[in-house]
Amino acid sequence: MSNQSIKHIAYGFFFIVLDVLFFQHLDVFGAKIDIILCYLIWLVQKYERKQLILSTGFVAFLQDAFFDLWGIMMFSKSLALFISYNFLKNKSDSQLQIWQIFIIILGVATLQNIILFCISSLFSVFASGLAPFTLIFGNSIYTALIGVLIYIFKVK
Repeated sequence: MSNQSIKHIAYGFFFIVLDVLFFQHLDVFGAKIDIILCYLIWLVQKYERKQLILSTGFVAFLQDAFFDLWGIMMFSKSLALFISYNFLKNKSDSQLQIWQIFIIILGVATLQNIILFCISSLFSVFASGLAPFTLIFGNSIYTALIGVLIYIFKVK
């Protein structure tokens, strides 16, 4: 493991702490931000697939430990980024417009939330108490909006 990987995992831990202390309290109609997914999407441009999946798995494992989710986030985030890696890697080389970034984050977040909902429904480990529409689409739209805002303030 390189120093760069350790640094990015430490940043991931920082985003988990931010999520626990701040972003979990910013819900809108039951929808919550997945700031960690935005960070992991940003990591796509830094790593190759294998290293990204390992880093994603480790950061999501830490998230599971904080939220007591028993590996559900680790599996759903890793699978979502594994599926969308080639598309994200190709798009990371070009200059994207704001609406394209919104659509990309929305797509990955929706995929991750669908996987999360399916796994939690199958095993009944994680009872969210939210309607599937709110969990899948509400969280995805909210995450995409915040991801675009972060992109605007970070890049522009």
